[in-house]
Amino acid sequence: MRIDSHVHAFPDRLALAVRSRLGNNGNGTLSDGPLLDAVAQAVHARGFDAAWILPYAHRAGVAESVNEWSAAEVSRYPWLVAGATFHPADDDLPRLVERALVELRLRVVKLHCAVGQFSPRDRRLEPLWHTASQRRVPIVIHAGQRSGGATESDEVEELIPVLEAYPGVPIVLAHSGYPAVDTTLELMQRFDNLYGDLTPVWLSHIPVGAGELRRFPGRFLFGSDAPNSPLRASDHAIQFDAMALSALERDSLLGGAAAALTPITHVLSE
Repeated sequence: MRIDSHVHAFPDRLALAVRSRLGNNGNGTLSDGPLLDAVAQAVHARGFDAAWILPYAHRAGVAESVNEWSAAEVSRYPWLVAGATFHPADDDLPRLVERALVELRLRVVKLHCAVGQFSPRDRRLEPLWHTASQRRVPIVIHAGQRSGGATESDEVEELIPVLEAYPGVPIVLAHSGYPAVDTTLELMQRFDNLYGDLTPVWLSHIPVGAGELRRFPGRFLFGSDAPNSPLRASDHAIQFDAMALSALERDSLLGGAAAALTPITHVLSE
């Protein structure tokens, strides 16, 4: 089973706004459609069986409507895992978390510190960490805040208090904290609940090779950043063919690790 664990979709108006902002980057062309149906169909067209859908909140007050949309619309596609999002400045965050993760049963969370301009150490996020720990909901977090898509070492280290306090939360560091990948690897050695995804940062591949994949079996996930990446998921996956991975190692990276965090066998059988 091949799973793309880093795919974005939003309500139409927000999806078009995100595309307009990213499409102004002259370095690379975005060719995949940004609206939900196009995103859903592209998963299979790129050779994947399923995908995690990761909306994100760029400011307070956005998450509630996005989560309701995710539960109602993304869930119509049985091969998509509908995700939730939050912002620490949201009003009554405990209620939003209860609604999204308990009542709506959304099964993965995306936090985008760069877009939302917040730290994972923000104490207001504690209701999220607590409920995600209870329910073993993986949280994909883009930790960098200062420089666009990049993450600096001290920004990766801001995860340490969360990793220590909530060992039951699977935390997937988006882009493996690129370019501070060495810091990410150090923290993965210390904390079993830290995972990395190998989603490229625009045109830059994540410098994780076969040695790191073998050192942390089941702890790296494939991601494409579709539809907002100039690299197609199928083309991105080809790089792993050159690593001489075993079938088990390759299957883990391209789907097995994601399936272990968010089982989807029953979804694919519909």
